[in-house]
Amino acid sequence: MLAPDLPDAFARPLLTAVADHSFNALTITRASGAEEPGEIVYVNDAFVDLTGYEAEEVMGETPGVLQGPKTEQEVLDRLGRKLGAGEVFHGRATNYRKNGSEFTMEWKVIPVAESEMDVDGADSGETLGASIYHVAVQREAPAA
Repeated sequence: MLAPDLPDAFARPLLTAVADHSFNALTITRASGAEEPGEIVYVNDAFVDLTGYEAEEVMGETPGVLQGPKTEQEVLDRLGRKLGAGEVFHGRATNYRKNGSEFTMEWKVIPVAESEMDVDGADSGETLGASIYHVAVQREAPAA
C-alpha cells in the first residue's frame, strides 16, 4: 500500500522500479474476458531469468507459451474458474523454459478490470473499456 498523500507523479516511477527489479517474475496479460488467458503486455527481468524468454519474444503471446505435455490441465481449469469469478488464484503447475526444461511454477494471479483503475485523463468513473488484466506473480517452487 502506498501512502495516500504520495502524488501519482512519484508513485508510478516507484512502482515501476519495484516491478522491474522484483526477485519474483511478474507478468501482466490483457484479455477481453475474465477467463481468457489474454496476451502478454508486460514481463519483468525476473521472468526473463526464470523462463529464458526475452520480453520481446513473449509480447502478444499467451502464457500458454510456458505450458507443455506435463502441464496439469486441472490446475489451468481451476485458474480459469477463479479468475472468471473475479477471485485471486494461487497454484502450482509444471511449466517449461524456452530451452524445454521443466520446472514447477508457483504463482498467484490477480484479476484487475479497467473499471478498477484510476486512468490519467479519465473523468471519475470513466473506463477505457471492459478489458480485464491478469497480474501474475511467479516463482520457481521450492523442491518438496
